[in-house]
Amino acid sequence: MANFKTHIVVGSVSSGVFADMLLSTHNISSNEAMGLFILGSLGSLMPDIDHPTSIPYKTTISILSILFPFGVIFSRPEYSISEKAILWVVAFFAIRFLFEQIFSKWSSHRGIFHSIPMGILLGMVGVLILKSIFWIDSYLAIWGGFFISFGFFIHLILDEVYSVDLANRRIKKSFGTALSLYKRENLLGTFAVYGAILILFPYIGDYSIVTDVIFSSEFYNSIFQNLLPSGNWFSGII
Repeated sequence: MANFKTHIVVGSVSSGVFADMLLSTHNISSNEAMGLFILGSLGSLMPDIDHPTSIPYKTTISILSILFPFGVIFSRPEYSISEKAILWVVAFFAIRFLFEQIFSKWSSHRGIFHSIPMGILLGMVGVLILKSIFWIDSYLAIWGGFFISFGFFIHLILDEVYSVDLANRRIKKSFGTALSLYKRENLLGTFAVYGAILILFPYIGDYSIVTDVIFSSEFYNSIFQNLLPSGNWFSGII
């Protein structure tokens, strides 16, 4: 398996390059490119949140324990400050202790979190969070969810690459455990993930926002045309 440093470097670079492609082809703005770059970088760390001692796991729990409570009270503007304070504390402890205990009990490293359907599900959840909590428009939210999944899959691909020992010309036992469509040892979890995908799919919106771009020959032609400057190099700087 690739280590934390490798995952964050490769995931961030891959997300940054792809975001710049969208920026160069006028599909997104500079600020949007930065946001997608961050989401892709975070997505590249998500598969390791199933490891209780990993940095992504500890960071995710810490962020969720703050983000979720505020999301709860922001959704109830009609409540008094005292009521919101109580809700915040309840939500905080629900994430920090109840959710963490349940999650750590039912998850295992390289389990269902290291799978293709989980990458799809987390991208879909990302879309819904961006739209409902952060009030991001559907166009950018769908791209945001795509980048989360994109970074997630970069992580899985890296794990598979590191499962091949080129020096000793052998394949490690971990090969095939990352880029998997299901987990034989956790069929219940596998069915739950696929079920969640089917339930959330109708709420995602028009995902052709993404597919119309990445499967378009015009997109790649535009990238090719932007490889070199049409005029002077570094115009406006030099």
